[in-house]
Amino acid sequence: MRRPAVGDPLWLGQYRVLAELHRDETTRVLLGSGPDDRLVALTLSESAGFRAETAALSTVLDADPDASTPWHASEFHPGPLLQDVPAPLPEPAVLRLAAGIAADLTRLHSAGLAHGHLDASHIRLTSSGARLIPRAAGENPADDLLALGALLAALPEALRLRLAENATAAELLEAIGPATAPWPPAVEKLIADRAAELAPFLDGQPTPQDQPDPVIYQVTDTPATPRRPLSRRRILIGALTVVVAGLAAWIAWPNPVPDTLPPAPQPPLVEAGFLVSRAHPQFLKFSPDGRLLATLNDDFSIDVLDVATRKPVGKRIGPFPRTGLAGMAFRPGSSTLVASRVSEKQLTTQTWDARTGRETGTPLVFEDIDREGGWPALSADGSVEAVPMTSPRRVELWRVADRTRIARIDTPPTFRYSEFSPDGRTLALYQWDGHSAHTSQLGLWDMASLKPAGDPITLADNAQIASIDFAPDGRTLITTTGAARRPAQVQQWDAVTHKELRPGFPLAPTQTDLQTGTVWFTMALAGLDDQHLLAVSAGTLAVVDLDGKQEGAGLPGIAAITVSPDRKTVATASGATADNTVHLWHKP
Repeated sequence: MRRPAVGDPLWLGQYRVLAELHRDETTRVLLGSGPDDRLVALTLSESAGFRAETAALSTVLDADPDASTPWHASEFHPGPLLQDVPAPLPEPAVLRLAAGIAADLTRLHSAGLAHGHLDASHIRLTSSGARLIPRAAGENPADDLLALGALLAALPEALRLRLAENATAAELLEAIGPATAPWPPAVEKLIADRAAELAPFLDGQPTPQDQPDPVIYQVTDTPATPRRPLSRRRILIGALTVVVAGLAAWIAWPNPVPDTLPPAPQPPLVEAGFLVSRAHPQFLKFSPDGRLLATLNDDFSIDVLDVATRKPVGKRIGPFPRTGLAGMAFRPGSSTLVASRVSEKQLTTQTWDARTGRETGTPLVFEDIDREGGWPALSADGSVEAVPMTSPRRVELWRVADRTRIARIDTPPTFRYSEFSPDGRTLALYQWDGHSAHTSQLGLWDMASLKPAGDPITLADNAQIASIDFAPDGRTLITTTGAARRPAQVQQWDAVTHKELRPGFPLAPTQTDLQTGTVWFTMALAGLDDQHLLAVSAGTLAVVDLDGKQEGAGLPGIAAITVSPDRKTVATASGATADNTVHLWHKP
């Protein structure tokens, strides 16, 4: 199993691509995950008969035979291929192997199809038995039965039992192990060898007393017991009777009713739809009512998309000169978008009408901001901005609408990071001087009185803070701290008492893909309910409980994330630069 290549699709239909299982000249098999979190095998092929084969197979869950590279999805059964099993199989495994293949062949043949590729490379050994990898490339079901017989019953030439020997069950099972070469021998050679062995005894003469019967072998591990001589005719008639009775019973026997399986566990997030931006989105932001979604794209433009219609609501904003985005926010009850961008030491905050793409009002511009140790922050409604300044180091609070400074907070430390609570009543301000022997602090400021709300929170880990987030009610503060190559630490604090609510838990550190330049940030956000968080680490989004235990499978390839204000929808964007899709998720 290998990671998907850079140019591989992230999605095939409704299935997210997780890994590559197999590749040859004409066919690729990918591992995918469906909306119900079920694993599927996604087969892509350029062979001429693949479309017809896809249409014939009843085991196909979904398909796109008209795609540039046709594909179909079938249920994935984890386990090794028979050809990859190095040791001889024990007797119970051989019996399960035969039963599983026979059951799958029966369903295939009942539909009037033939497999056509029945060999050790198309049989997967799973926890519930052997499963036949679905194909429908054959013309005659009899060829499948012949191949099955050769696979299960043929003895390798090197271990062919001599007629003078009595084979035990262990010897027979060792003989049919898939590791012995050649495996299987040619069917024509097998028939010729059997005929040559039996020919001396088909002349109507009695069986010699000093030789064992060539047709009936002893297959138990108990010592041999004397046999009463039997006529060759009686032996052959008895053998044919057993074969005919066995075939009749196999055909007439009803298919076993599978045991009732417990319902599959609900995935923590299910896809609710998707939006398409005009370029690759790198930053996402919902409007207060959740009806609009703004995307900052890699070409330095902004798209505003209608979540219901999945279309842009107006002209795109920008593109801007090559700058970094400091923040985006929608004004409540309107389509007004506030966006801040940084270039060198200049900060520009502008207000736009998202439906027309036109700027409204006069921009707020700062010429001497501190880019090295701080970063601006917008309040959730876009009305107030916290701006880190130099000479002396401080954080200034400005009202965006009338470009008025409302407060100044002296912050001597080098590193500063700020975040507003969802209701705008509290400002979290992180400070650290960068010295490994000194502690870092997180102060909470009351925006009404513009004074500190109690003593600051002292962080035991002096690694620089990576993200700060508030719970929707503003009472819980979630911090993620960490440095490169070190596991990040997620902690939860009471915003009133400033005490840690529970022990922290680790996440993988921030990583950078050297091939694509994608930065996989690490952060923890408030979840879709009071008992869960959303954790993003190493590009994978996971739903975890408050103690950090993951629930269900994660969503890989996530480079940007935002949550709607009503906490019902999660929007994500991938790290693939060719992907302009924003996927929407909600709870099952």
